[in-house]
Amino acid sequence: MKIKELMDRVLFALSVPKCTCCKSKLDYGQKALCLKCSSVFEDFKSRNCSLCAKPLDKCSCSNEFLRAHYVRRVIKCYRYLDRKEASAGNTLIYSLKRDNRQDVLDACADLLCKAISNSVDNPADCVFINVPRRKSAIVKYGIDQSALLAKEVAKRFGARYIPLLASKAKLAQKSLETADRFKNAQFYITKNIDLTGKRVIIVDDIITTGASVGKAAALVRSLGCKDITAAALAIAYKDS
Repeated sequence: MKIKELMDRVLFALSVPKCTCCKSKLDYGQKALCLKCSSVFEDFKSRNCSLCAKPLDKCSCSNEFLRAHYVRRVIKCYRYLDRKEASAGNTLIYSLKRDNRQDVLDACADLLCKAISNSVDNPADCVFINVPRRKSAIVKYGIDQSALLAKEVAKRFGARYIPLLASKAKLAQKSLETADRFKNAQFYITKNIDLTGKRVIIVDDIITTGASVGKAAALVRSLGCKDITAAALAIAYKDS
């Protein structure tokens, strides 16, 4: 056994990582979910889009609001359930938001990279940015989960990541009704960058109404980019 692998195993044992869903202790090499919860999650992800009939991680269907804000494609990996449900997909996102675990970040990046590869040609040529987290939430949890995810995904593709936007939102989006979410989602550009002719991928952890991604896309569009794709781990919508 190589020294690096031995050290990795020791660090893994000391960290005592647990499954984000059932909280059972993970074995070395497992990421975020235990074998049982991972198997259930794989079955859950097999759900297809009700519009194009493709599996969600191969679907790029957008919606009217996002198309009006220049988002032609929406990449997603699976469906987000009601936040009261302790599904593997939900708990994966909650852990990404709160725990700053490398194995959780790796698992989420694995999912998103696969979905992006299924729908976007030459993602290495794209510029990756993220929908920024509220400042108070960053202070509370110490991380901006969407920034970490966007940076990791961009690194895997060999693409450029730019921390371009910051949030002016006062409240958490999940606490608001649809109409109020559009008012609350307020961002500003932090860097003077020319994106003329560039393809941009805006990364978020979850898309619900699309208010945050849409508002972010409108700002990015003002910098001259020619194409905008939204990419999120999960999308919240109801269909039959």
